[in-house]
Amino acid sequence: MKDRRGRKLEECAENIEQHDAQVNDLGDQIDAIREAISEIDKEINASGASVANLRDNIRARKLAKEIGETQAEIDSYDMEEAAKARRNFEEKYGKAKEKENSLHTAVSRWLSLRE
Repeated sequence: MKDRRGRKLEECAENIEQHDAQVNDLGDQIDAIREAISEIDKEINASGASVANLRDNIRARKLAKEIGETQAEIDSYDMEEAAKARRNFEEKYGKAKEKENSLHTAVSRWLSLRE
């Protein structure tokens, strides 16, 4: 009976050691998994920053293209012709405005004489 109990006690001690070793191994595995998760989180965060950077680059390229198109449109205008048109307008506008003012004066006199 004593031998039997002694063997059972030894078996229990061995089982405890085996289970302790398994617990330690599982703890090590958990730590490794946590580290892997941490690395994955870092990669996800870095990819988010990369996506934002790519969006900014696309926006900058689009703006640069629009600036180029606007500059090409501005360059297509004939500045000499525009200056000539402006001088022509200023000459004609002044004369037309004087004529309008003299007509207003004439009409005002005519109306005041009628009264």
